[in-house]
Amino acid sequence: MRLRSGLMLGGVFVAGLAAGSLTQPLSHAFGQAAPSDSTYQQLSLFGDILSQIKQNYVIDPPTDKLIYNAANGMLSGLDPHSSYMNAQQYADMQVQTSGEFGGLGLEVTEASGLLKVITPIDGTPAAKAGLKPGDIIVEINGLSTDGLSLDDAVSKMRGPVGTKITLTLKRNGINTPVKVTLTREIIKIDDVKSKLLTSTAGPVGYIRLDSFDENASDHIRAAVRKLSREAHGPIHGYILDLRDNPGGLLDQAVAVADDFLTSGEIVSTHGRHPEDDQVWYAQDSDILNGTPMVVLTNAGTASAAEIVTAALQQNRRALVLGTKTFGKGSVQTIIPIDNEGALRLTTALYFTPSGKSIQDYGVTPNIKVSDTATPQDAFSQLRETDLLNAFTNPTKQAAPPLPPMLPLPPVAANIPDKPPANWPAFDPTKPSTDFQLQMALKLIADMKPAATTTASN
Repeated sequence: MRLRSGLMLGGVFVAGLAAGSLTQPLSHAFGQAAPSDSTYQQLSLFGDILSQIKQNYVIDPPTDKLIYNAANGMLSGLDPHSSYMNAQQYADMQVQTSGEFGGLGLEVTEASGLLKVITPIDGTPAAKAGLKPGDIIVEINGLSTDGLSLDDAVSKMRGPVGTKITLTLKRNGINTPVKVTLTREIIKIDDVKSKLLTSTAGPVGYIRLDSFDENASDHIRAAVRKLSREAHGPIHGYILDLRDNPGGLLDQAVAVADDFLTSGEIVSTHGRHPEDDQVWYAQDSDILNGTPMVVLTNAGTASAAEIVTAALQQNRRALVLGTKTFGKGSVQTIIPIDNEGALRLTTALYFTPSGKSIQDYGVTPNIKVSDTATPQDAFSQLRETDLLNAFTNPTKQAAPPLPPMLPLPPVAANIPDKPPANWPAFDPTKPSTDFQLQMALKLIADMKPAATTTASN
């Protein structure tokens, strides 16, 4: 089970009942500025509430549970991506970003109090059981998920390998609950999948990147070498599939974008303290040597995947086909707390080469193509704007004008924005049923090698 993670880089204090015990933690929390009387008053209120719960609640609740809930309530009230992880959750997160972990292989998020499926990971128990993006998990082993935090839900879905778990789902278009029983497995993230496809212009390399773990760029490069060997000759173009990619590590987003760029800005971050602002530029040569490139996106393309999409689009390296992306433009820093887990804290927003934050805004494709004949059915199209306490876009305006993008080839005018009514049902084992992919093949066959110029304001 993977948490839907932010762009990770890289103590919650216990409020005592005596104000004097808060001096050191407060000095760290507020820096050089002394906390106001109002701050002390509010912390005293917290202490009073904690004391009343411990003395009068119907049972004596564990203090660590109260503090954990209080910390996560404080953080979730700021934005949907900040949270406190206890020691076990922190360890799980570290395993997760290494590319191997135990569980079901399911990307989930919490929106409006509902536990929603972002996407199952290919080849995992969740995918084999037929879970779908947009499914709402209403029960875990018969217990309601109402009021359950995202971290707690993930913990309940993890467990020893070989044990079974039953999920009760609400699925769009089905009026009765859907129950699925899964067997937990060790989840090894095969984050990059590749194959050679055919087009009217010749072979096309297809690369799907599922997440940005610590090996994403190395695996992308390995996939390009593999496809080159298999082709036994020139490859006309490449399709980078970032659909339902929830993001991951910022340094890997930069590295993957750099794999395909010779120069130009990739991304910048801006936070509360200007001295911490950073900007990353392309450094290495394009591993595809300007070969035509299309990026596939949808509403599940988020965070690090949006950085790569925007960098390639705005540096005029690739055309983007699909639907608008998720719109997560915030950066989470992981701050370890001695022997007590870690804080996942939003510390900055990232900006694309255009100078525009995509927070709550997303990346708009050059060519809009839905994967369904009924795109108005937005049940599964969860985006950042749907999450509780999501940031608004800090630029509060449409993106400024950019230099002309890659010219759309003539065939683009004949690409429909949704599949025809008789299009076959999608089967992940049959590329011919993937309408967006088929339209990308049609597009790339008519594209010419990319110029090396880059975007600027």
